[in-house]
Amino acid sequence: METNLAIDIALFGVSPEMGVYDGLAGRAAGFAGGAALVLDTKAEAPGDPFLDMQAMLLEMTKELRERFQRFQSQKVLAERDADDAGDETTRKAAQTDAKAAIEAVSLIVRTLEKIDSLQRTLIAERVDSGEPDDEAALIEEFDRLVEQRVKERMDAAKTEWMREIRAGGDAAAAMESGP
Repeated sequence: METNLAIDIALFGVSPEMGVYDGLAGRAAGFAGGAALVLDTKAEAPGDPFLDMQAMLLEMTKELRERFQRFQSQKVLAERDADDAGDETTRKAAQTDAKAAIEAVSLIVRTLEKIDSLQRTLIAERVDSGEPDDEAALIEEFDRLVEQRVKERMDAAKTEWMREIRAGGDAAAAMESGP
């Protein structure tokens, strides 16, 4: 059995076009076949997981809110159609549509409650961890720790220097005074 399926090579992370990059001019022979590897865009610099999770939950809330409004309007329309239906089958179909819309709205409400619970948990964990929320506080704490470490190292170096001078001074004084 032979099929004529077109295969999209881009699905495999390889571009069918020749890669253009000035930094690889010396290695152009390696790309003579025409296909060049595509950079993995998923390996971006890591962000704040808390902020990423908050953004995702807010986006989900927005999407669910829109769906909630849509199902509410469908429920109202279905109930109105059931009231205005002339025959029994049309009325039952409209009632079924209304019931499905009510169940969808109920599911959306439960999901929104879970999202709210997750957001509250995330915020509580963030507050309990005692992590500073803003970048300025982190910079200030880093500077304080660096200054503290520099002072400790300077004090240790001074103590060692003083010990060497005393040891050298005592030996030099003993040599000058004679045997």
